[in-house]
Amino acid sequence: MRARDLKKEEAICAASIDLINRKGLSETSMSQIAKQANVSPATIYIYFKNKEDLLKQLYLRIQREASTSIFTGYESFLPLDESFKILLRKAYQYFLRKPEHFIFLEQYSNSPLISKIGDDQIQNYFEPLFNLFARGRQNKMIKDLPDEMLLSFTFYPIMQLVKYHQSGKLRLQYSELEATLVMAWNSIKRDREVGKFINN
Repeated sequence: MRARDLKKEEAICAASIDLINRKGLSETSMSQIAKQANVSPATIYIYFKNKEDLLKQLYLRIQREASTSIFTGYESFLPLDESFKILLRKAYQYFLRKPEHFIFLEQYSNSPLISKIGDDQIQNYFEPLFNLFARGRQNKMIKDLPDEMLLSFTFYPIMQLVKYHQSGKLRLQYSELEATLVMAWNSIKRDREVGKFINN
C-alpha cells in the first residue's frame, strides 16, 4: 500500500473545494480534481473511496475546522448571554474569513448528500453550543424549546448575514453586528410571559 502524502491530500481537498464552488457538486469530476491538484486520478483513491466519500470527508473536515476555530478559547463559566454572543460572533467572523468553506458547506447541506451524514458524526463538533442551550433551559434563562428551534432563531440567521456579506448586499459594521447578536439573544431568552405560556 502506498504511503499517504499529507501535501497531496491537502492539494486534493483544496482543488475539490475550489472546483465544486465554481462548477457545482455534480459538474465536478474526479479527473478534474486530479488535474487541478496535480496528481494522478489513481492517487485520489488512496485517500478517498469514491467521489461521494471525498465530498463527505470534506464536509466533515470543514465542520471540524470550523468547530475548532469557533470553540477554541470559549469559556463556559461566563454569563450565559455573553457566552452566547461570543460563539455567534466567532461563527460569523470565521465564515467571513473562510468564504470558500462557507460556500462548500452551503452546497453540500442543500444537496441530497446531507442525508449521508449521521447526527452522531456532527453532534460532537458543536457540543459546546448545545450545552449552552441545555444550561440556559435548566437555569430558566432561555426558552424551553428544542435545539433545532433555538438554532433556527440564532445560528441560521447569522449564516444568512454571511451570505449577504459575500454577495455584497450587506456589510455589517461592528455596531450592527453587535445589535444582531442582541436580537438573536432576545429571540430565545426567556421572560416571565413566555415562561408562563410555554409551561401552561
